[in-house]
Amino acid sequence: MRDKKWFFIVNPTAGRGRTGKKINELVTSLNQHKFDFEIELTKSPGHGTKLTKDAILNGSHNIIAVGGDGTLNEIVNGVMLSGKADEVCIGCVPEGGGNDFSTNFHLSSNINKAVNTLQKYKKQKVDIGKIEDKYFINSLGIGFDARVAIISNRIKHLNGLPRYLAAVLKALISLKMFKAEIKIDTGIINEPFLLLSVGNGQSAGGGFLLTPEARVDDGLLDICFISTVNRRRVLKLLPSAIKGKHLKEPEVVIHQTRKIEISSDKALPLYFDGELPTLKDQFNFTIEILPNRIDFIVN
Repeated sequence: MRDKKWFFIVNPTAGRGRTGKKINELVTSLNQHKFDFEIELTKSPGHGTKLTKDAILNGSHNIIAVGGDGTLNEIVNGVMLSGKADEVCIGCVPEGGGNDFSTNFHLSSNINKAVNTLQKYKKQKVDIGKIEDKYFINSLGIGFDARVAIISNRIKHLNGLPRYLAAVLKALISLKMFKAEIKIDTGIINEPFLLLSVGNGQSAGGGFLLTPEARVDDGLLDICFISTVNRRRVLKLLPSAIKGKHLKEPEVVIHQTRKIEISSDKALPLYFDGELPTLKDQFNFTIEILPNRIDFIVN
């Protein structure tokens, strides 16, 4: 599909507004590289999904996210909901506050380098996660890390990993554990937990390597399960989690599965790809992997 028009969806508010200031630089680079392109700016949450579906219906085959994981998530949902995922290739210019999925392929946030990568058009099939009628490409979190994501969205003066760390400290003030029955391919987990991080990709939260051995094309979801811990242990686990060195800690267990079924008496805090979705059923839901579902432009 290299000869088709490129459709760029830019979230001007990504990276605390940094992305919006780079649009002229992007246009200049695309012209220099002789791209046939169109650019649309998102105006509200969910707008990227609609723009993607409309672009595909109008014949676009290359859809590029210019923003962070949230922007990429909206494009993934647009592609999947269009019913034409096998005809579309997606890419990303990582310009958001959190660019965790892009780190799986060492994509550069430098505009010229990013455009060069797009022009080379090296593609790889990647897996997509699904929960109810929604999709995610990088990670999903239940429990403590979801509470951190909720708090992080309210912090306006920081970005990336510093913003996430500040949110962690705020979440620690009212630390609590969560309870659910968790069915995976290999059995049932039924004990209180701090967090359940589901990774298609390796990192979440702007750089935490919670599932460092995850692969985006292996047809499996990696689960990082951390059981009951106190504040002191959380503070000890965090530095090791940034580097992916937490796997040897006694409270940490890693599982791999194709499907996860969650049942809980209470609504659980949940997020994916930096977004905070509203589920139809907050007490019972299934998370599954859809193998090799979308073409993604890699380095």
